[in-house]
Amino acid sequence: MTILLGAALGLLIAFILAVPAIILDTSRRVKNLPLLIDVYIWRGKKMNDGEVFAIGLAVHLIVGGLYGLLYTLFATNDWLVITNQPFSILSMLIFAAICWFVLMVMIFPIIGFGFFARKEGKTAWVESLISLLLEGGILWMVIQYYQPFFF
Repeated sequence: MTILLGAALGLLIAFILAVPAIILDTSRRVKNLPLLIDVYIWRGKKMNDGEVFAIGLAVHLIVGGLYGLLYTLFATNDWLVITNQPFSILSMLIFAAICWFVLMVMIFPIIGFGFFARKEGKTAWVESLISLLLEGGILWMVIQYYQPFFF
């Protein structure tokens, strides 16, 4: 149950981080917002503005949900060998950095974004790093707020 709660919190935090992008994109005031990767070409097909935003938002939400799920999975099973302190800010940020590296080197090349998302722009790797670090920091704050006082 804790793992599903972590995934839900990760998804919720990713959505909250994406709210400014959603508002500004739907009002058509700003394009190419940080925190959302702009996917201009998907499987060889050029995307229009709405599709670029939708795919970028979907990737952002999936990564956020997976971060929450994987972190709680590793923390509850004592697999955090780097810090051995589950649910600490340091362990969450280090885990976010490791997830970012795996995302850039393994996942993005597999789905066609290239290493470090080079095919999607020069700043996509920074946007992903900032997004995951914010995700880790906010998840830590949420966990600290709801954690019982006797832990």
